[in-house]
Amino acid sequence: MASFMEPTLLKITALIYLLGTASFILYLVLPKTFFSWFSPLLLLVGFVVHSGVLGAHFLEAGYPGVVEFRQAVSFYSWLLVGGYLLVQLKYRLTALGSFIAPLAFLMILGAFTFSGEEVLSPALKTYWLPLHVTFAFLGNTVFALAFGVSMMYLVQEYQLKNKKMTFLYKRFPSLETLDRLNAVLLVWGFPLMTLGILTGSLWARVHWGDYWTWESREISSALTWLLYGGLLQGRITAGLRGRKAAALTVLGFVVMLGYFLWGNTVFDSRHGGRFE
Repeated sequence: MASFMEPTLLKITALIYLLGTASFILYLVLPKTFFSWFSPLLLLVGFVVHSGVLGAHFLEAGYPGVVEFRQAVSFYSWLLVGGYLLVQLKYRLTALGSFIAPLAFLMILGAFTFSGEEVLSPALKTYWLPLHVTFAFLGNTVFALAFGVSMMYLVQEYQLKNKKMTFLYKRFPSLETLDRLNAVLLVWGFPLMTLGILTGSLWARVHWGDYWTWESREISSALTWLLYGGLLQGRITAGLRGRKAAALTVLGFVVMLGYFLWGNTVFDSRHGGRFE
């Protein structure tokens, strides 16, 4: 049974992420330097509280809280915020938080809609669980950041093309900067996703005797991997960049996130908690 503090801290986390979302919106529309440092600071505070939620579960249960879908959603939102904070630390890309903060809040909000008794299947009591989950979620997190950067690129490109310089123009970096960061994130995300798929395949071989079982999660992962792999190959060999690269990055993330949120509801899958 989860401790009393865990749901309480999660509600506090959701509130902070909501306040962070509002702060980032104000950063975009108001010419105030205050929000340029206050908005990331709010997410940092939320990240610390959220870390307490995950830490409390680990100390009580003895394993990371990723078994149930609601836990996986919470863990993913935690990684999203952590990933943004790292990008902000290196690139000072405050505007990216206007995409990450609401996404993190909505995922935390979604976590409250799912409930159920937490039961750890014997098959999950293995070192494969943290190994596979770490690579898979990190890859998804990097692609989420690439999604935010790509959305910024598309908005900025639209403004320049149509000569409609709104308040966002000064807040968003140049197209060249955004395109370069998109490429960097793709270079990091694709190997992590590949390692996530490989460790999942090896785990399946150990537990079920087959590397590949053609379940819906595996098929969707393979399709997303091919899309991002083709995008990376296009960037390296064919000079694919700019608007097309940004649009494909957005498409890949939408496919990946769509299955992550609704795939187990529509399709029967071992990843939906029936790890037998």
